[in-house]
Amino acid sequence: MPRPSQIDAQRKRLLPIVCQVFSELGYRRTTTAELARRCHVRENILYRLWRDKRAMFLAAIDDIFQSRVDRWNQILAKRPTPRQAVEAMVAYEAKHQGEFGFYRVVFTALVEADDPEIRKAITTMYQRFHTRIQDMIETNRELDQKTPGISSDATAWAIIGLATVSNIIRELKLLRPRQREEMFARTAQYLIQGDSR
Repeated sequence: MPRPSQIDAQRKRLLPIVCQVFSELGYRRTTTAELARRCHVRENILYRLWRDKRAMFLAAIDDIFQSRVDRWNQILAKRPTPRQAVEAMVAYEAKHQGEFGFYRVVFTALVEADDPEIRKAITTMYQRFHTRIQDMIETNRELDQKTPGISSDATAWAIIGLATVSNIIRELKLLRPRQREEMFARTAQYLIQGDSR
């Protein structure tokens, strides 16, 4: 059996730190020197792992998707029915949406979307989220034998929009945390189920 790559293991260990720095400083203000300092490595180590700062940023975008889906999979594995799984996912996202501030990396990527590589990475991330959410919605609806008026495609995009608005509300402190959680949970549940359960 092949041994895991040391480079892959080191990237995986450092990516949460890289994400945190980009979320705090944005793309333009983040320097490789600052990334190295926060990661407790020399800059040349970062350059062995990624070709440049843009590659580090692209990896951060991908890690935001992958870490979220990994967490979703942990939640889904503990739920015996699709309805329980969807309810658990909505409750989790309502409580934890944006808690680490990684949405700032996404917002920064949108600002930097004139860069073709960053545009492709953020587009791919959104498409992957959409596909994952749409699959969960369709599975839940098939087993519930419900056909709400909104397609699963539109519902998935609406939930992505809801998450974005929830992050704006968090960032600007427009609602108290409990109000934001309730707004997210009720709206997402309504979109998915077609009722206010």
